[in-house]
Amino acid sequence: MAEVVYCLNAYVGEPCKSQVKWLGENDVAQLNAHLHLCEQSPMDESQFRALYQQNIARYCLLYIDGVPVARGAVERYSENTWEAADIRVARKYRGKGLAKEMLRFLSQHIIAYGKIATCRTQEDNVAMQKIIHAVGYIQKEEIA
Repeated sequence: MAEVVYCLNAYVGEPCKSQVKWLGENDVAQLNAHLHLCEQSPMDESQFRALYQQNIARYCLLYIDGVPVARGAVERYSENTWEAADIRVARKYRGKGLAKEMLRFLSQHIIAYGKIATCRTQEDNVAMQKIIHAVGYIQKEEIA
């Protein structure tokens, strides 16, 4: 299945209103608590640290009542373009606007650093496409 890429040059939407915390390279246990909630395999500590040490990605978690219910990351693909990536909400917390909150948070961060924000999803992931458009992203092929 093909991916669709979207871009955002400026963020003019609502600010993120949720409690989101950036993770450091030693916070793999917090990420793994979220992965467990999503019924996914835990991430290896050395793999997680390498993402930070090689400046590939930086993760954050969105908390509700102390529970890490959503995640997202900023992946630095180039000097000018960073991606809002790996956005995931635990199944029992879906449908509450949390993926949109996470994308808002990541987008604001990327734009604040003067970068072009990108986000991608599978072409059949209509729910995520709606969220991406709601935050203000435009499909990359439409930008010329």
